[in-house]
Amino acid sequence: MQTAFLITARLKSKRLPKKILLEVQGKPLIVHMINRIKYAKRINKIIICTSTNEQDNPLEKIAKQEKIDFYRGSENDVLQRLLDAAKKFDLNFFANVTADIPMIDPFLIDQSLTEYEKMYPDLLVPETNSFGACMVIKVSSLEKVCKIKKEINTETWLKFFKSQKDFYIHSFKVPNENKHKFLKTSLDYPEDYTFIKRIFDELHKFEYIFRNKDIIDLVKKDPNILKINSDKQHLQRWYNHIAKLSN
Repeated sequence: MQTAFLITARLKSKRLPKKILLEVQGKPLIVHMINRIKYAKRINKIIICTSTNEQDNPLEKIAKQEKIDFYRGSENDVLQRLLDAAKKFDLNFFANVTADIPMIDPFLIDQSLTEYEKMYPDLLVPETNSFGACMVIKVSSLEKVCKIKKEINTETWLKFFKSQKDFYIHSFKVPNENKHKFLKTSLDYPEDYTFIKRIFDELHKFEYIFRNKDIIDLVKKDPNILKINSDKQHLQRWYNHIAKLSN
């Protein structure tokens, strides 16, 4: 059975243009992300899900270079794009996260899938303050959402699942060692890029995939690293942005 990881990816970012193509240690961050997902033992297919807009052509090129699959679909309707990709590759469920989480933890991916297969919920989401894990989505439930929803712009789509009263959304409780209240590992602003570069400088080694726990241990040891992108001002700006997207 195919157990796929679908990476939701576009190159339209305005806060940090083409952010997932920014390089760390000589490779684009999207390539680092792909390499990290390849270490997940439960994943046997990786698919970049991008749009038909020509600005996203570099992502198709990277998929081919890295010998993974790609799917090109709707520009703004992320849910429909994911559904169409899932149908093309004949998936019953799939793991998913956006490409602005380049330091995703392959060990937490495996744990997420193991947890999902205990009960096969409509959607599995990592609990609050956990980092490096992923969503797991049941395709039949995604298809139901796509048939019911009226909106076309579904970049932020969790609310569409939450609005289905008969859906079971399971919160994946990660081990405490993988939680941190103030750690921000997503790539959204220039200081996030600085932070990620610092993490790679400290933890990235040949044939070693650092874990989410390694990042947490590092910032606890040296809190100044955390301050690069997670001081009070930076975090409040991020919280405001998330709140705006959720409305």
